[in-house]
Amino acid sequence: MKSAVLLFLDQPLPVLSHLAPGQSPDPLALALVRDTLRNLADVEADIFVFLAPDADKEQAKAILDPAGKGGFKLANALGRNLQAQQRNAFRLVFARGYGRAMLVSNAMPDLPGYTLREAMDSLGWKCCCLGPVPGPEETGGTPDQIYALGFDFEGYTTDALDMVDRSRPNVFGRLETLLLFYERKVKVLAPYAHLTSLDGPDGAKLLAERCKDTRFALLPSVKLATERVGS
Repeated sequence: MKSAVLLFLDQPLPVLSHLAPGQSPDPLALALVRDTLRNLADVEADIFVFLAPDADKEQAKAILDPAGKGGFKLANALGRNLQAQQRNAFRLVFARGYGRAMLVSNAMPDLPGYTLREAMDSLGWKCCCLGPVPGPEETGGTPDQIYALGFDFEGYTTDALDMVDRSRPNVFGRLETLLLFYERKVKVLAPYAHLTSLDGPDGAKLLAERCKDTRFALLPSVKLATERVGS
């Protein structure tokens, strides 16, 4: 069964969006995406990187893969907003004959590759998976957002993207409730805090601190994060 990983280049961490003409992306943001893409190579799936609808694919390829090593496919997202674009991304790969697909965040360089590989392997008949992002300490770490959303072909439902507004709180809880209501088998992955910005307590500092003295400390993105926060 063919599998696909769907990654939106500017979600949740902005990389190329909002850049002025001639402006280069932040080196740390770019390194985070590159390291995430390297990590995804362990998933045994085709990787699709979705750009903004009007983005230049050749320019994006030169930025993401200057050495021309490949390993992923570039596509322009289709749809009037992010929800529609993500829904259409699932439709695209399922229409191409893929039996399983997983939408993932773009900035998670230190998430072990086996986490997503095992999640993909678990996507059997009418199955889905959710990767929860831990909430703030004041809420006891209760999951709020998600870093991964996966379906097998039979288990996919567009309502997971159409009826759950990702801009509102408790995305994880509302998604899990909806999928269970639709009688899907939901596999909850290990909690993981993806990066949504480079500044603040949940940015470069968080990445540098949790990767210190681990094998991930050698990653280009972690080295840049460590230099940036002066650790």
